Amino acid sequence: MSVSKKRKISDESRVFQEKWSNNYFFIQVKEKAICLICQESIAVMKEYNLKRHYGTKHAAKYDMIQGQLRIDKLALLMKNIQGQSSGLKKYHKDSEASVKASFIIAQKISAKSKPFTDGEFIKECMEAASEILCPAQKQLFSKLSLSGVTVARRIEELGTDIESTLKERISKFIFYSLTLDESTDLSDTAQLAIFVRGIDSNFNITEELAALFPMKGTTKSCDIFNALISTLNRFDIKLNNLSGVITDGVKNNTWPAA
Repeated sequence: MSVSKKRKISDESRVFQEKWSNNYFFIQVKEKAICLICQESIAVMKEYNLKRHYGTKHAAKYDMIQGQLRIDKLALLMKNIQGQSSGLKKYHKDSEASVKASFIIAQKISAKSKPFTDGEFIKECMEAASEILCPAQKQLFSKLSLSGVTVARRIEELGTDIESTLKERISKFIFYSLTLDESTDLSDTAQLAIFVRGIDSNFNITEELAALFPMKGTTKSCDIFNALISTLNRFDIKLNNLSGVITDGVKNNTWPAA
């Protein structure tokens, strides 16, 4: 006994026909048919589905429009939906620009060690300046999100991205060295800075600050060693390729050969 194979929609090669636009006010957008009147989409592109949608929702109003009037109405509806699409693209473009601008401002706030809440003051200044310089673009500045919470989140995301990039570069090192420097900040807390410098197989050299540890307790050799090991584990750095360690006030300690 033969079993009939169930047909798939993709196997039926349903193609949108131009006459459906004039008959039912539909256009094709990607793989769907979109009603120009109510913007509803029909997933299965069959004339029966389009005709049923038009007949139940729009026929009473639009059947009376015939001839050139119907062609003109179709053109007007198509123009309207194209305008909506352009407006949506512009909205996404403006939104993307606002997010990018907030990241740039947050980075500058962090670089200058300013309070995160300064973002709100910066926004007020930009809005005031835009009223004079470019009144038509004032709404773009109003969309900027620069609250203290947002600035903090932006800086955190920037830090995560920088750390991820550094991890990727470190993973390609064939040799690297470490530099440790300890100094005391204004609050009389010892800060241990750990720098990493390495080279990959293409002779690209990277030198970055890997970590800054506040040494709130003692600053014994074991404390510094623990901070160093924590940094190595954080960036998944292996000791095999370590070529040297430099600390403040002493000579370069070359790693002993095995």
